[in-house]
Amino acid sequence: MSTSLQPTDEEDLLPKTSNGARIVVLVPKSHVKSVKTLLEKHAIFDKQHGISPEENNNVSPKDKRMRIATTLPCSLTEDGCQPSPGETQHLETLHLHDICADITYTTWIPPTSNTSLSKPHNPLLKALRQALNSLSPCTLTALNSSVDDLVSSFPDSYSIYPPLLLLPSNTLRSPWPTLLTTHPHLLPQIWTSLAGALQITHIALNSPIPPSNSPLSAHARDSTNTLRSPVHLIPLHGSFGPLPTPQTLSQPSPNDFSTALWATARQNGITQVWAPLYTMFSRGNVKEKARILHHPSISSSITSSNGAGVTAVDLYAGIGYFAFSYRAAGVGRVLCWELNPWSVEGLCRGAALNNWTARVFSPADVPGRDAGDAEWAAWREGVCRGTEDFWVFAMSNEFADRVLATLRDVIPPIRHVNLGLLPVSRPSWPTAVGAVDSELGGWVHAHENVGVEEMEGRTVEVESVFQGLSDAVGDGAAGRDTRGGKKVRVEHVERVKMYAPGVVHAVFDVHIPGIARNTDNE
Repeated sequence: MSTSLQPTDEEDLLPKTSNGARIVVLVPKSHVKSVKTLLEKHAIFDKQHGISPEENNNVSPKDKRMRIATTLPCSLTEDGCQPSPGETQHLETLHLHDICADITYTTWIPPTSNTSLSKPHNPLLKALRQALNSLSPCTLTALNSSVDDLVSSFPDSYSIYPPLLLLPSNTLRSPWPTLLTTHPHLLPQIWTSLAGALQITHIALNSPIPPSNSPLSAHARDSTNTLRSPVHLIPLHGSFGPLPTPQTLSQPSPNDFSTALWATARQNGITQVWAPLYTMFSRGNVKEKARILHHPSISSSITSSNGAGVTAVDLYAGIGYFAFSYRAAGVGRVLCWELNPWSVEGLCRGAALNNWTARVFSPADVPGRDAGDAEWAAWREGVCRGTEDFWVFAMSNEFADRVLATLRDVIPPIRHVNLGLLPVSRPSWPTAVGAVDSELGGWVHAHENVGVEEMEGRTVEVESVFQGLSDAVGDGAAGRDTRGGKKVRVEHVERVKMYAPGVVHAVFDVHIPGIARNTDNE
């Protein structure tokens, strides 16, 4: 379903007038002391308002979280209680998630009187209360619940990706099941009221992306969930288009695309588009997207090209999660590989909204793996004059090396390869090393999930594996003494976010030296 609503830039949502809003850290009870001490150390703990119980935490006592007030300013936005990534940047530098993965942020407006920290300032809860107050008093009496009961059990965290309101999976906890069972006809009225108040048209319950799929689901063909599909998303309000079936998942028709719901997000000034029933979107990757935009190795490789430009490769492009950041950073062209047809469509739609162009190559548009040199040469001649910003190969990256080898002489040098697949991207490491320009060298940005205590050892291992791959690709040329002893090395490890308790989503920036000249100081 199309919409005229425009995406909101999460980084640009600044209050037009100062309302005194501050960031609050939500912390499990067992970690309150550690977090409070760290905030005090950095002089951002709000001593005046201190610590109080989380307002809407309807969980067992051992799982209850506490609200720790900070002095960090923020804005109250369409995302309600969630501050933008830019506003939480200072907190991210403290690595609070190394203390506990179940730490989140919310916003509030400090009271001018002696009112409580828990007083709601949440647009969602305000709209929900208004909707419930419009119900018949007899209905609430029959439920043996009050408006306060229903509102207090509703989570205060949510996300808006126009035109979609995404609620957490635990939204409809007690006493909501009673309302669902006895008065299901009231739910559309409540959802319609919420949609109108928050200026959205669709509502759904979110759920984590599973590591594998049930053999009985529509996604059974993709048993390992390689396509990263949100199989447990539950639509509550609005038409989401065709429900996932084996056919719509693997071979969607133009009508499937045109009738589906497409959501938008704007981060770092870049718009991205995806179909919530078919593809994922991770808000937490905004930090890595911003890092790419300003990465010194990217700007230096562009500057040193003397106007010839550079190429980047994204072997797991998705909807353009990271590929768009490379293009926005100044990379002339990004070659993308993506298996999920819905992600490919989202990438193309997002590129258009950013005033970029994209060309899609299906398997039928590319010579077969065993095709002869003449066929590959003819194909190269047919595509080399293309001027699109993104060349999107809608296929497995298993044979990307042959495509890259064929194009190498007709595109600017490949200086960056992005490997954004979790939990590991190792199967594509040989292709990535082979893709980097052999003369100038370049960087592979490899994503992996790493245990917090394993980071140092994993870094050594990653460097060693890439050194071996580089030696094999270049017959030992990269890193030999003829290059002044320079070898493959991990220049930096970026901790993007906590993936699970004790597990970090990390990015290893691996420099692969070239054979023509020293690029280490570029």
